[in-house]
Amino acid sequence: MVQINTFDLYQILIYAFAWTTLYFVLCLCNSRRSYEWHCRMVTVVHATLISSLAIYSTFFNGPWPFTDSGGPNTSLQVRTVSLCLGYFIFDFCWCMYFKTEGPVMVAHHFLSIVGLTWCLVAGFYGTELVCTIGGAEITNPLLQLRWFLRETGHYRGTIWGHLVDWAFMLSFGFIRIVLGSILLYSYYQQNTDFWGRLGGTTIYSIGWIFFINILNYAFRKYLRIYKDWVEAKKGKLGNGAPKDLQANLENRNGDHSSISNGNTKDGEVPVIPEREIPSQREIKNGVTPLTPRESLVVRDCPGET
Repeated sequence: MVQINTFDLYQILIYAFAWTTLYFVLCLCNSRRSYEWHCRMVTVVHATLISSLAIYSTFFNGPWPFTDSGGPNTSLQVRTVSLCLGYFIFDFCWCMYFKTEGPVMVAHHFLSIVGLTWCLVAGFYGTELVCTIGGAEITNPLLQLRWFLRETGHYRGTIWGHLVDWAFMLSFGFIRIVLGSILLYSYYQQNTDFWGRLGGTTIYSIGWIFFINILNYAFRKYLRIYKDWVEAKKGKLGNGAPKDLQANLENRNGDHSSISNGNTKDGEVPVIPEREIPSQREIKNGVTPLTPRESLVVRDCPGET
């Protein structure tokens, strides 16, 4: 098989096959769940495993990426990068087959495959790349947990949904933006080459794109929650009518079944009998649902006083 420096194609294919096998085993063991559910389960396993290897490699095995980047790959770094590359090959093929991701995520996967492959082929950049992988994947389980909560109906309007959202946003911002900025700055201060700096800057830029999208989503979500809270606190519409009237007004073009039969003819304006008009007490207390008034004519009913 093809082997260039620390790149071993045979090993990469074995890892890709292992991730694919795990996916099919999950599909067979729990066929009630969707294909995406099982793919995300594989993602959680990968993120947990790679983060653990990256943390051990960075903090215990070394070298330290903030001062000694750009050196030759260690055996642990090669194993970690190869395992990660096998997963990205599997996940990229899955996303392309099911067409579940947008251009940004597809570009992220493609650039990750290129960067991981180049690290193995060149035989360098393992120190900084493994550190970057660990920082990128350590927040991934929170992202997948959010999806699982939403899929099972435990996300929207629950305390768990809010906790996971805030934990993911804060951890992503601290690791990918704060620590990422420090790492990139220190990387430029070290004796590193053009390709390493290009790869680091590219990954850092993609992190900012993701973070901006996260902040935009969070702003829209909590602005909507705040508006709903203010509206619920008022309990009334702007014209002083009960809040229950809102549903009727939104369906004003719907069925006018509350209007008595026989009061309209083809081509004529719909008519509502006076007896069906709620009293002021009923309007105030919300006893009777109100009928939309557009294009309606009130008339006295025969026999009523």
